[in-house]
Amino acid sequence: MAPQQSLKQLVTNTINDGKRLLTAQVNLTTTELSQTGKTIGQISLLAVVAVSLVSTGGIFVLIAIAYALVALGLPTWAGFLIVAAVLFLLSGILGIVIRSKGKDVKAPTLASEQWKKTSESLAALGE
Repeated sequence: MAPQQSLKQLVTNTINDGKRLLTAQVNLTTTELSQTGKTIGQISLLAVVAVSLVSTGGIFVLIAIAYALVALGLPTWAGFLIVAAVLFLLSGILGIVIRSKGKDVKAPTLASEQWKKTSESLAALGE
């Protein structure tokens, strides 16, 4: 027959198990948040590139308008407008990529489920 554990030993084992469980859940949450952070970093980089392209496009539009007012001729500023249109087109394409990447950002679902289970278990022990 196996020896019975004392109440003190049972409480100690329960506390140790709880500590290990909480440590595992913190590690899981940290891992999930790290992955989400990487995706957000990629989206941010693409957004900076898109804003830069829009800004550069705006500069070309302003230069083209200046040439149009000075010369009232098509050849010089028409080239600038074409370049600006290409830059705006590229920024639009990047905007579509950013939107699709944004759909990849997810909350830490697995960790949230585990925290909920732990909370429910602790609440049941308290009853």
